[in-house]
Formats: sequence, structure tokens, C-alpha cells
Amino acid sequence: MKSSALITGASAGIGAAFARRLARDGFDLTLVARRAARLEQLAAELRDRHATAASVVTADLAQADHVRRVAETIERSPNLELLINNAGFGSQDTFAESDLNRQLEMVAVHVTATMSLCRAALPGMIARRNGTIINVSSIAGFLPVVGKATYNATKSFLTMFSQVLQEELRGYGVRVQALCPGFTWTEFHDTPEYGDFDRSTVPRWMWMSAERVVEISLAASRKNRVVVIPGFKNQIIVAASRYKWAATLLRFLRLFLMKRWRR
Repeated sequence: MKSSALITGASAGIGAAFARRLARDGFDLTLVARRAARLEQLAAELRDRHATAASVVTADLAQADHVRRVAETIERSPNLELLINNAGFGSQDTFAESDLNRQLEMVAVHVTATMSLCRAALPGMIARRNGTIINVSSIAGFLPVVGKATYNATKSFLTMFSQVLQEELRGYGVRVQALCPGFTWTEFHDTPEYGDFDRSTVPRWMWMSAERVVEISLAASRKNRVVVIPGFKNQIIVAASRYKWAATLLRFLRLFLMKRWRR
């Protein structure tokens, strides 16, 4: 029986890059996202190109009943080897100016859904003594950036949750990774929350392709690395953030960029 993987947020960006790479590697796939047409298009592409089984689950992980439906899909999967919790979104408003319901949806997608799907996957993985969970976090989880209170806090949660979960699972044959990319060429910044975002304000050298992020993540998983920060430049940013002067510099840089985006 072929190994299978379930990917949330699979319709674009890092999620779609994971899907294409894993299909190439011989995995059967379950693709989860809100946009049914995009999912069906990707599933058809993977079936045609790699002769793999690719099923689609349309779900909005901000809704509890949709999360339960995905969890039940996981529980019914007898050979789930890889769970990738990639679904997520961001915003750039200060918390006091933000839409509270939208911020709570972010917590639901990043935190509640991830916890629920991990919990659904673990009994089977532990019983088979084989499985990998990749929770897509962000270097933002290490940085106190103005306009990102909820986003950065939820990403910080994902990183710590993954680290502790891996400690709890030592000896059970299950690996957990917190994948913490930086700026990535995806549709992440094309949402209404980033309507005035200008990619040109971020130097090109700071960007990385989704395919490269996925390549680094899967290679690190084979080496049992838990916190994975793709790219030396992102590792330097995270390391520098531990120093007060660097955190202050990052805060002023963020304020400067926000002013430019809103012109």
C-alpha cells in the first residue's frame, strides 16, 4: 500500500509546492483548501503527470465543522505517513484597528485546526510507529513586529507546540517539524488584507521560492530536525532578533515599510 500525505492550504503557494513534490516522490495525496476549483485543477495535474491518487477535500479551517470533517478523513486513512498543516493567512493592521472576528479566524486556522488535525493523525502514526507532521510556521514567530500581533503570536505557538510535541513523541517513530520560512514567492500577499502591499519594498535577496522551501523542509525532516528556518539570511534575521538593538531596528524597519505600503 502506497504512503499517503494530507496537505492543508494545498491550492497554492507552499502547499501546492509540497503537493507537486510529494506526488513526484510517489505519495498518494489528499488536498485540503477552500477553493474547490483550484484543488480539482491541481489534483488533475498530479494524476496526469505522476499517476498518483489525489483526492480533494474542500474545507474552511476557520469553521469547526469543516475541521472535524478533515479530522475524520485523517482518522480513516490507514497509511497516512505525512501531515502538512500549511493553511494560513496574515494581516497588516495593528490589533486595535483590526477586525476582531478575522483575528479570531486566524487563531482558529493556525492554532485550533493544527492541534485538531495533529491529534487526529497521531494515534494511527503511533500505532504504525511511522509518520511525519510538518507544521508550517514562520520566522515571524520569532519577531515582535508592529501590525502582526496575532499572526506572529500564532506562529510562535506553532513553533513551540511542534518542539514540545516532538519531545513527547520521542521513541514512537513519529517526527514533528516546525517549518519557519521568511518571505516566499506565493499568493500570500495577494489577499485583501495585503491590498496595499508592494513586494518591491522588500529586497529581492530576501525572497525564496516555495519549491526551495519545500526541498529544505523535506531534507531536514529526513535528518530529524525540528525547527527548520530555510535560508541562511532568514537564520541570521532570527539570530539577530535575540538582541535588543536588532529588535529595535526591525521594529523601525517594519514601521517604515508599512508607511510606504499605505501611500
